[in-house]
Amino acid sequence: MRLIYLAAIARAFNSAANRKSFVASRPITSYIFVSTVTPGIDQGDFLAIKNVAMENSRNSAITGLLVCNGFNFMQCIEGDRSVLNALMHRIWQDDRHSGVTIVDEREARNRQFAQLHVVGRFWSAQQGSERAVLSEILAGETVSNVARTMFQSFNSLGIKKAG
Repeated sequence: MRLIYLAAIARAFNSAANRKSFVASRPITSYIFVSTVTPGIDQGDFLAIKNVAMENSRNSAITGLLVCNGFNFMQCIEGDRSVLNALMHRIWQDDRHSGVTIVDEREARNRQFAQLHVVGRFWSAQQGSERAVLSEILAGETVSNVARTMFQSFNSLGIKKAG
């Protein structure tokens, strides 16, 4: 009887229509971490980081937000806990930054970000346009108040107020 029940579950999971409901029912793990950019990193390095991040996103169902303010990185990654733990191990080994510190960890039923977003001063030639892009991403209704506040504060570091 148990074998028939397991076979029925396997058939249900293998149908495309039901796969989403099984996957969606698993909790999503989210890490937000900060790190210090290695001195001398340039636009080419940042684009290489962006490309690897986007590839990891496609291959491992990782979503989130990567922001560089020119001196530090802040990133939210979300997905399956075991995939994120393996990714964090690689991130800690990356010599393009140091001092990787997880500042928030949580589990949720839904993702905050529908895809991986990458925003940074190296990526955008116009500082104002990068801020507008980041504001639009953070305005999403699925983004938690904690993540929104952290990223808005992070992005304002080093910005002089007019007046």
